[in-house]
Amino acid sequence: MESNKVKVRIYGQEYTIAGEKEEDSIRKIAAHVNEKMRELGRSFSNNGQGTLAVLTAINLADEYFDMRAKADDLAKENQKLKEETENYLKLWEEAKKNFVQYKEAAAKALDEKKAEEDKYKQLQARCSEFESSFFDLQMENLQLKRELEEYRKNNEG
Repeated sequence: MESNKVKVRIYGQEYTIAGEKEEDSIRKIAAHVNEKMRELGRSFSNNGQGTLAVLTAINLADEYFDMRAKADDLAKENQKLKEETENYLKLWEEAKKNFVQYKEAAAKALDEKKAEEDKYKQLQARCSEFESSFFDLQMENLQLKRELEEYRKNNEG
């Protein structure tokens, strides 16, 4: 990136500032320094410009370190949120996996239920057949008993 040279006025004096930042950025920075010097100049009007420049630099350094501490805190919070997000994503993936397993188990159970119902119907049909056969045997038994009684009657007398 090329170096930009910008003429700015800070606390009544003109300076040429060279930097890689855009001209607007350099002007904003210079305006900020100018404003801070004017604020301090109103409070400490008896001090010379050198002292005022040092006090401004100290105040700007203080702002910088405050902002840096906030940025560090935000970075830590961001890292914590990333870790929590990763944990929740892991839990979500496990939940999806468990849901798929549950669906498969439910489908299997449904198939088994259908198979058991089919077996039950077959057993019911066999029971009906046995009941019919049993009824037929009872009827045949009754018939045979009658025939036996008739046979006995005929042979006795």
